[in-house]
Amino acid sequence: PGLSADETRQRLAQMSHEDYLLNVVKVHPDVVKLFHSAFFGSLVVGPEAIPAIYFRDNGYPGFAGLNLEDLPPELLVNEPGGAHGRENIERARSGDPDMYFPDGNATITRLLVRSLIPYAVTAGDMEDILTAAVDYSRLDRDDQDCRIRLNSMVVNVQHQGSEQVRTQYINNGQAYTVTSDDVVLACWNTVIPYICPELPATQKEALAYGTKSPLVYGGALLRNWQAFVDTGISSVSAPTSFYSSIGLQASVTMGDYQAPRNPEEPIVLRFSAYFDVPGQNLNRREQHLAGRKEMLATSFDTFEEKLRDQMMRVLGPAGFDDERDIVGLTVNRWPHGYSYSYNPMDDPEEWAYTSSDARPCVVGRQQVGRIAIANADAAASPHTDAAINEAYRAVSELLNT
Repeated sequence: PGLSADETRQRLAQMSHEDYLLNVVKVHPDVVKLFHSAFFGSLVVGPEAIPAIYFRDNGYPGFAGLNLEDLPPELLVNEPGGAHGRENIERARSGDPDMYFPDGNATITRLLVRSLIPYAVTAGDMEDILTAAVDYSRLDRDDQDCRIRLNSMVVNVQHQGSEQVRTQYINNGQAYTVTSDDVVLACWNTVIPYICPELPATQKEALAYGTKSPLVYGGALLRNWQAFVDTGISSVSAPTSFYSSIGLQASVTMGDYQAPRNPEEPIVLRFSAYFDVPGQNLNRREQHLAGRKEMLATSFDTFEEKLRDQMMRVLGPAGFDDERDIVGLTVNRWPHGYSYSYNPMDDPEEWAYTSSDARPCVVGRQQVGRIAIANADAAASPHTDAAINEAYRAVSELLNT
């Protein structure tokens, strides 16, 4: 009470959503649990480490009567960073929902390879790409303008005078050296100072600022999905469970790839776990570090047992039998997952809400001689389109030098 709209927004930007719910709205602590996984898909922490304003601007309840005007739909939607979650929401409201590929972003990679080395991929368009064969023998040939060398880890990048860059890499245990006119470092930005030690100290510090989030994406092959049909659900959100989300893969049909239609057919179940560390008064970056240790210390048996337990609690009454119906599962641990995006509770507010050149991602991605820097980290964004934009920028910098 008594605060202007600007003052209210400022207060909400500095206050955690948990603090807001408990001490301003004064809800029962159990209510906070309902919002625990709300931002797992982008920030990978719960409401104790996310500002209340993010929840308000994304349409969550509990903010009526604050006399705050809605942000214009276009504001922040195309802002590189993606911290606010507004991109997907506003695009969906305008009839432009997220695009899902059955094999994830591998589809995008295959399309890129097809454009760069047409003879390597037998596909005409996006409809064909999922089932197209890839001729790996064509990826790295002497007579091609573009060569893709797989399983090659770069360990050192260094200028050789002002006109050349030397890249050293390891392939099959052997060390190799390549000399080129230009180099784009599009890897995890935190490791760049170790790969390219000639960078200025301030740039190295900026590249190391972000802390990637730890998460698990898994898939289980089910013998059938009749229990989902019988219960009338396709997915389950469990905000405080080990797996916060369990559900059937999105039904996508592209070209010759046909999604399962008959519930008696096998199907892939997706499940996700996000390793936050609530209740210990840790900020987001600290939670990512602690959560990564917890995730890497978790055994495969635990991941499997937790999935079987949750599936039986949800679908057991509908006849699901985990011993019979789960054919196999894959657990993909992602210790360095989503790129770090800025948060007004822990970072300067202008970093979260503007394209300030003072942001570490901008300082860190500056071109040095013939070396440019890309990756989603360079946009402080976990989104694929941000990674593509940064790649375009980095290549453009080198072409225009």
